[in-house]
Amino acid sequence: MRNLKIIWLLISFFLVHPPAGMSQDFHFTQFYAAPLNLSPAFAGAMETTRIGINYRKQWPGLGYDFNASGIYFDSYVDETNLGFGFSASQFSESFLKIRSTDIAGYLSYRLLLSDDGTNKSFLRFGGQLGLVNRSLTLQELVFGDQIDLVNRTINPSSADLLPGEDNTWYPDISFGALLQAPDFWFGLSSSHVSRPNIGFLDDGIGNNLPIKWGVHGGYIKNLDRRMFKTGNIRKVFSVSFNYKRQGTFQQIELIPQVQVENFIGGLGFRNITRFNELPDQNSINAVLGFRLLNGITMAYSYDYMLNRFSNPAHVSHEISIYFTDLKKKRFMDTILPCSTY
Repeated sequence: MRNLKIIWLLISFFLVHPPAGMSQDFHFTQFYAAPLNLSPAFAGAMETTRIGINYRKQWPGLGYDFNASGIYFDSYVDETNLGFGFSASQFSESFLKIRSTDIAGYLSYRLLLSDDGTNKSFLRFGGQLGLVNRSLTLQELVFGDQIDLVNRTINPSSADLLPGEDNTWYPDISFGALLQAPDFWFGLSSSHVSRPNIGFLDDGIGNNLPIKWGVHGGYIKNLDRRMFKTGNIRKVFSVSFNYKRQGTFQQIELIPQVQVENFIGGLGFRNITRFNELPDQNSINAVLGFRLLNGITMAYSYDYMLNRFSNPAHVSHEISIYFTDLKKKRFMDTILPCSTY
């Protein structure tokens, strides 16, 4: 009963205080704590009931920032080898007032590859079907013919063609595959395979969303007592990576982490490359988290850009919270979304 109250409080917080919006391709530093956003194959991958919340605020010191939030739920049915879940997310940026909201459902299937009694390996296939709403505050746009340099005023109307509507709806489809072993996981994903038109003009050219390709994985190692000579202290080392490519951009990040009892810490690196003359965007990412005895895991991450254009305003804050039902199946006490057997 107490756990149900905790879940209700988390859902109520998200519904009553939603950060102003989230686009489906918004990036989370704690990508392993937003598993359904990473790949549909993660639906039910923990083989227990799970609910989580993610929130990210990027570049708040610039005056115009980006806000992202999301909530997800997934579970697993032993009798059918099926996992399922749903998610709702929002993204907004405060300069052009672009906002995106999406809801999605997920379904995955687990295929047993090997079973030697103590260790099992699985291959999971997953799919996602979502509905996205994208909106734009057209009243905030100013075109060149509206600017009166002589009188230093802004005319209220423009001769430029504007769409009749300032929001658009479109479906979205994604697929993924995930290999799970006792000490590592590896996955592939493809998002926006239908390449939906995200523009506000029906006959707009070049507004189709490019397919996003992803490769991700991780390794987990139980350190036993190698760090401490006395005492029964649980210690786990893990490292995870995430590579994705979409259109003219590609991104790769690596996050090693160490867990000692219920405390988790890590320091990672991210590189974003665009295939033109623009400089790369590099950042370091620090993660700190802990797991409570009632099944709630919380983590905070801080990103700082490293390129020459960086300043103290180019930072990002991110928080993740997720709850798991431990009564059904015990899993490795780590924030990585992979079960152990």
